[in-house]
Amino acid sequence: MHELGITRRLLEVVLERAAEAGAHRVNAVHLEIGEESDVAPESLAFYWVDVCRATPAEGARLLFTTAVDPFSCRVTAVDAD
Repeated sequence: MHELGITRRLLEVVLERAAEAGAHRVNAVHLEIGEESDVAPESLAFYWVDVCRATPAEGARLLFTTAVDPFSCRVTAVDAD
């Protein structure tokens, strides 16, 4: 269940980065998640649909890669226009 809180914070970070870039819409979010980070990508994806509803990130895809640091979890890029 902690992924709901993580997903809410993820949205905040994504919207901040999009605003800094002057973007009006987020198309994709690139995330690195370490294998030992205790964050389940499928849970983030599940909550993402509801958390980003009615925001500039609605419909944005989450793209996951495995982080080199097994305990890290971070946004590596936000594709927005």
